[in-house]
Amino acid sequence: MALRDIESRLESIFNRGLSRPFRGSLQPIEIAQKIIREIDLNRRVTSQGLISPNKVKVWLSAADGERFEGFQGALVDELAEAVRQHALTESYNFAGPVSVQIFVDDELSSGDLEVRTSFVRGESQPRLVAEDGQSWTIGASPLIVGRTAEADVTVPDTLVSRRHAEIWRLAKGVAIKDLGSTNGTFVNGHRITAVSLSPRDEIQVGPTRFRIELV
Repeated sequence: MALRDIESRLESIFNRGLSRPFRGSLQPIEIAQKIIREIDLNRRVTSQGLISPNKVKVWLSAADGERFEGFQGALVDELAEAVRQHALTESYNFAGPVSVQIFVDDELSSGDLEVRTSFVRGESQPRLVAEDGQSWTIGASPLIVGRTAEADVTVPDTLVSRRHAEIWRLAKGVAIKDLGSTNGTFVNGHRITAVSLSPRDEIQVGPTRFRIELV
């Protein structure tokens, strides 16, 4: 499912702007698939569970590098999102933030690519992600979720209170608190007052669903 979502977004991005089609050449989704295979092959089992590589380097041929020119930023963002989504699906954790870099190797033939992954420690930055892909970094100050434009995360629906809920960082993890909303805040289908969250929890405020990701 994650790969299908990524493929749909990649197609939307590249079909709008490419002067030359990808037919018969390296497809963006092939890069994502190769990265995910490498991640699965190189994951580690630790006392904290499965740890996924979080640094990815991709080498393309000169021809493919030229074909993607002007779209590398969008491609890198979507490939990093593919890594995060796959980790969420497989219950992998990260040693640090996810990053993807793309390089050109003149010795590679068109259609070929190389992927190398590694584990690089660093402080993961949690973010709140809506079902439509919008995201908000959870920093030192709590995120206020509500109906008004003054909220950090605006959900413009009559089922949502003006100041509905707040989400903030803990020493280890993230927590959410309902701010006395009329219709309630739900985590995994249960109405809550305040609770800590994990990346696999589903948050619902009015009609909108969110999740927590560590990037």
